[in-house]
Amino acid sequence: MVLTGYTRCVQGDLWPHQIIDQAIAASGDPALLAAHCLAAVDPALTERVVEGDVLVVAGTMNAGPGHEMAVIALQSVGFAAVICAAVAPEVATIASIYGLPILALPEASTLLTEARLVRLDLERGSLTCADTTWFYTPLERATLDAVRRTQLLTRMRRVVEDEGYAE
Repeated sequence: MVLTGYTRCVQGDLWPHQIIDQAIAASGDPALLAAHCLAAVDPALTERVVEGDVLVVAGTMNAGPGHEMAVIALQSVGFAAVICAAVAPEVATIASIYGLPILALPEASTLLTEARLVRLDLERGSLTCADTTWFYTPLERATLDAVRRTQLLTRMRRVVEDEGYAE
């Protein structure tokens, strides 16, 4: 399975409360989650995100209260994957269940810059940007299946919205 998207970068470590405020997370409303995602880090970031983009975190994706809703908020905005220097195991586990691949690639997380087109081959374990490729352990079958389901549901939602079947 291959994902392509443009990078959206944040510097430093990222905590769940920086991804989504707990009061907003309590609503569970995907539109509200998307509107306020990463507002504590960069209030204009969500305006630049296009469905399928890849979040690049130059630090660690940390666990803490609300890390499950943080993963959902990232997906609500439209992120298809996250590249970071390191990831807390609890965050990686929740993200894999929800179909959001979070890849710990320290070198890539510091070298990738804003709005670069990247290609993630999740089955073969490679991230390519221009003429540079980084390798990682390919995702497990269960995670790949979750990513496939998530991508399919995202496409289906887009068709419903585009075709006006929401009524």
